[in-house]
Amino acid sequence: MDDELDLADAAEYILGERPGLDEQQVWAVLRELGEPPAASSKELALHLITSTFPEITPRVAQRILGEWHAYASLAREPDWDDED
Repeated sequence: MDDELDLADAAEYILGERPGLDEQQVWAVLRELGEPPAASSKELALHLITSTFPEITPRVAQRILGEWHAYASLAREPDWDDED
C-alpha cells in the first residue's frame, strides 16, 4: 500500500463513525494537517486547528483526530484493500 492516506476515504470513514460531526470541519482538519499527527505532536496539532479554525472546539478536533488515527491504522493493515 502507498504510505499516503486518501483524504476523501478518511473523511468518509470519520463521518461514518461520527455522523454528528460537521463535514466542513472534518475537511478543514484533514486539509490543514494533511496526515494524522504523531502522538508526540497531538497537542500542537490541536492548538493549530483550534487557533486556525475557532469554530472547531478542542473536543471536536480531538474526535476528528481520534477517528483519523483509527482510519489510518485500518488503512495500513495489509488486507485493507483486499476484497477476497
